[in-house]
Amino acid sequence: MNDARAWLESTKTRGMALGLQHTKAVLDRLNLAHTPEHILHVAGSNGKGTVCALMAGALTLAGTPNILFSSPHLIRVEERIRFNGSPIDQATFDAALDKIARASHQKPQIQLTFFEITYLAAMQCASDTGVEVLILETGLGGRKDATRAGPASASLVTSISTEHRDILGNSLAQIAKEKAAIARPGAPILIRRPPEQAVEKAMLEEVGQAGQVILQEQQVPAHPEFISIPTDVSVRNEALILGQALFQKVGLPGDRLTDAYEQVQWPARMQHVQSNHMPSHRFLLDAAHNPSGLKRVLPELERQIRAAVERNGDGWCLVFGTSPQFDLEAFCQPLISLCKRIPPACIVLTEPQGGRYPAVACTELAALQWPCNQLQVEPLPSIALDHLKSIDPSRNGFVVSLGSLYLQGNILEALGLSSNEDLSLLAKQ
Repeated sequence: MNDARAWLESTKTRGMALGLQHTKAVLDRLNLAHTPEHILHVAGSNGKGTVCALMAGALTLAGTPNILFSSPHLIRVEERIRFNGSPIDQATFDAALDKIARASHQKPQIQLTFFEITYLAAMQCASDTGVEVLILETGLGGRKDATRAGPASASLVTSISTEHRDILGNSLAQIAKEKAAIARPGAPILIRRPPEQAVEKAMLEEVGQAGQVILQEQQVPAHPEFISIPTDVSVRNEALILGQALFQKVGLPGDRLTDAYEQVQWPARMQHVQSNHMPSHRFLLDAAHNPSGLKRVLPELERQIRAAVERNGDGWCLVFGTSPQFDLEAFCQPLISLCKRIPPACIVLTEPQGGRYPAVACTELAALQWPCNQLQVEPLPSIALDHLKSIDPSRNGFVVSLGSLYLQGNILEALGLSSNEDLSLLAKQ
């Protein structure tokens, strides 16, 4: 591991720090030589990763050089910076990381978090590669997220739910204002129209005074546009509608978005995989990380489970593990109800490895009222897969892995699906 990599790893102990001063100061020191023509900044509680992936996939299919910054990563840090759909190569990432390390160590030295460094690395990589479009997925909130420290030519806010209430606010309106604060002065911001009038009003108030003094921005209104989404559409269909609207707003060609809709596979988001490690099993992986996200994917998940069971006549199995939740029982209840409607042959409860926070203990998950006699508790995801191998595939040939994004990374790695090709947005599989 080189010095810059070691420095990046050491910052994991600093945890999370919301604020823009440090990121902005180092960004200024980098004095980037190239700024992409379009920098698209996306925030929201659910669906922001999917719309970012579709836009990056469409640009790649159209031959438009682009970088997508997203987080967290499944297996390795380069996934956070995708160049034309694939994780950035190690040499380019290391070169960017070295520049950031040197900039932060100038006097006065500036302490950065892991997330701040990876965002700055995306900005540096976008400059070094000369891409035309940079897509930024917000990490947490919007107003004080590191991705807000730099420029953006247009912004998008996807659906909003009550998440991270200890940080973003107790009400949906407060949370929505924090996310709408990614608006840049005088620039367009598209907003997925919320169902509550009070939330829409709060977001309009926020974008009406866009600009942050700490960034030396002039406080003038952004140009908001609300996008209405039909009821009962899938997360992917909603992402397509929002992506088309944003591309049209900024003048990017959107003709390949429908192709991206068919071809893009956003790893661990309703992802179908098969592996030589377990050739008799088919896997569906999804990272439903909060209550509203889980509720949103369940209708599509149920449809796919029913189709698999009816088509092949075999059973299904659930692998589940999660990061801490505000109300664990309420979070799991929709999934428990699904298991009552379509009983799985087995349920394997496990613990995601490598996440920012310790996983919920699988013994704590097991204490809930799961409607299954074959309940297995195994802390290590790799060993959990070994348990599945011991069961007749005709009973559990369709495996649904659900919960933490880190769990899906653990599963993909255990299945031997961790190459750049496997993790590309336009993977062959």
